[in-house]
Amino acid sequence: MRRIALTMLALCALLVAAPAASAQDSLAPKGALPHWLPTKKWVYEHWLPFDEGRLYRLLEADRKAIWRHLRDDAAHDLEQLGRRRGYTPERLAAALVAPRAGKVSAATLRTLRARAYRVLTQGHMSQHILFHSLHQRTIPLAAPRLFGTASVEEYLQLRRAELSPLQIGRQHGRTRTQMQRDIVAALRATNAEGVRTGMITRKQARILLDRQLRQVPRWLGQSRYNGPPQTGTKGAQSIPLLPPGDYANNPSISADGDTVVFDAYRAKIPEAKRFGEISVVSYQVGEGRLLPISHPLAPSGPLAPRSAYNSAVSGDGRTVIYEQAEGNLNFAKRYSEMQVLARTRPAVRAATSVSHPASRRKRSRSAYNPSVSADGRFVAFEATDDGGGTKPSRNGVWVRDLVRGTDRLIGEGSGGAIYEPRLLGDGSGLLVTAADAGSDGHTLVYLRGLTAEKTTLVSRATGADGTAATADADQPAGSHDGSIVVFASAAPNLGARAGHARIFVRDVAAGSTTAISPRDGFAFDPAVSADGRFVAYALRRGASPTRSSVWLHDRVTGATTLVSRRANGTAADGYNAEPAVSADGTRVAYTSTGGTLSRRKAANLAGVFLYDRKTGTTTLLSTHAPLKAKASTAGAAARPTGEYLCPLAP
Repeated sequence: MRRIALTMLALCALLVAAPAASAQDSLAPKGALPHWLPTKKWVYEHWLPFDEGRLYRLLEADRKAIWRHLRDDAAHDLEQLGRRRGYTPERLAAALVAPRAGKVSAATLRTLRARAYRVLTQGHMSQHILFHSLHQRTIPLAAPRLFGTASVEEYLQLRRAELSPLQIGRQHGRTRTQMQRDIVAALRATNAEGVRTGMITRKQARILLDRQLRQVPRWLGQSRYNGPPQTGTKGAQSIPLLPPGDYANNPSISADGDTVVFDAYRAKIPEAKRFGEISVVSYQVGEGRLLPISHPLAPSGPLAPRSAYNSAVSGDGRTVIYEQAEGNLNFAKRYSEMQVLARTRPAVRAATSVSHPASRRKRSRSAYNPSVSADGRFVAFEATDDGGGTKPSRNGVWVRDLVRGTDRLIGEGSGGAIYEPRLLGDGSGLLVTAADAGSDGHTLVYLRGLTAEKTTLVSRATGADGTAATADADQPAGSHDGSIVVFASAAPNLGARAGHARIFVRDVAAGSTTAISPRDGFAFDPAVSADGRFVAYALRRGASPTRSSVWLHDRVTGATTLVSRRANGTAADGYNAEPAVSADGTRVAYTSTGGTLSRRKAANLAGVFLYDRKTGTTTLLSTHAPLKAKASTAGAAARPTGEYLCPLAP
């Protein structure tokens, strides 16, 4: 639900900066982008024509070795590994599909052999099929059923605006449990179709489905689009409809309001290849300058991009946590499993692995959605662990004590799965949303004590035993000691209209639940000051899902102030969201795609701003260096492209 921005993916923006680059695929049409893929269902749905285990045996290489080889997918392909073992690509393709002989028709076997040859000889295609398992068409093509959108095109428009699938579904009346259940069913059906038609073996389909299902919890809440930008067609060429440029989002703020940490996206491919597509930076308000966090020093070797994102800063401003993943060598596109890191300033330069410490090696783990206590000692995160083939994969929430070096599993599973961990500032408790196994499947907000280990239902009507929210409650945030908890919900029994989420404040000691946002809008992204007095949130009103504003509510005076506003007091244009509040509510950092807040940022590019309530001023913190290349729309016709995919072929 975070990182909302109406802008182009930085990766695809990079491609515009190098128009002379040609497609890697030998069958790509003239003018196709470098990362072009053929518009074939078997390619998009990852129907590998052979068992990958057989590939590893014939090449005498494991999956990690192939990952390293294909990281440079412009210069490397699987054919090269085959020739080292004495195979021509034709012989290797035949050997890979040989076990299918007698199990499929002769015509199908020829088709599988031809597809195997394509996988072996095209580096980007093999990287896509083997390692981008959830980059597919099944989900977007079923978007009206899965997320409630009016059309596939509407869903793609909202994704390109960097609304997460979870947020899209919530705005259309779907619960998280409904979405996850229906997505799983859709992916199962697609894999079953591949098996039924002989395009993929039953064994390989099970491997693929397991990988996809492990990624669904993270993907649902990921607002970062990571797919093709809005494009048009001019002849056989794909043309971006927006000019590329650097952008930034996902701000967090220290207790004193002097440090704002956020994610910065690079739009120049040489910089992205050297330092990563996304980096974490800090803006020191008192000094008026930006400082690098995730990459304070040059990388140890050439072409070693690592993207760092989804950052958060501790209350004391010293510890920054973030997700990190290795990047593709050619476009710096994120290409590896995610892990959570912590960096303490200024004494410690090296980042510490929070989710993947040497003492807890996992077969495979993706960790994400981190939260940190005010003193930087505790870090909470979600993690999906591979069962190793003998046990089912599991999704859980963990808390790591960075001082003692210990881990604690807070909860896991599917029937009672928990998400969105948010640590209290004092580290005494953890807020989560959980799909209560005893309910109808919607998520509720709980406060889990980490000292007393008591679990309290927060999303409930006024009263110590008030009824639980009758619709999804999510996006929790708490005051320093957890006495005040804010969350979003469209539950009618709390005072919301169906499909119109409001922001609620739960006074844990008093047992009261109060709505603070309007009843006729859709409110989201709540944040609360450390003392619990000020609550910031984003609000969408009207028909446009890509227009919203940020507000700050004072629980003492009852006044609500427009934060995302111009110098003359009028509301900013664009999408304004992701507020973060200082301890005393004086400063609010937020993300805006608007073009009227600063001349230094183009409209539709997300930027991070800081609003000072005392002075009434708004300052742009992020940088937005434009590229020289301009997008041309002359003669271009807009068309939708695939979700989480390289652009479709013309």
